[in-house]
Amino acid sequence: MYWTEDRLRFKRLIEGLAGRADVDAEAAMGASLDARLADAVVDVLAGEEQLALDTVCVNLSDYEVQLTREEYAMIAGLAARWDVDNRVLDRLDRLVVRNEGSTNVAGAEVAPGSSGDGAAGE
Repeated sequence: MYWTEDRLRFKRLIEGLAGRADVDAEAAMGASLDARLADAVVDVLAGEEQLALDTVCVNLSDYEVQLTREEYAMIAGLAARWDVDNRVLDRLDRLVVRNEGSTNVAGAEVAPGSSGDGAAGE
């Protein structure tokens, strides 16, 4: 398979989520989240986008990974384009960080009122 724009977006999302599992949740699960995230990228390359995104959503919930609004929006957008059942997103809503001083997908701090995309004028 090849890298489409959505697949690249998914890969960047996964790279940004790596290493962010809650330590206690990871210990309780008995396995590293990062290995599961890497498997999801392989699934996407194999044409299994729905399975990969569904699995990632379940894993993010199980591992208590805090999400920025930008990350949640990216997941929701991919879910819509890849025809993933919206119920998988319901679990993630509780993980979205509500404060303004959060980090974006690349791990950079996002200033209050900023989109975090690095656009001029911010």
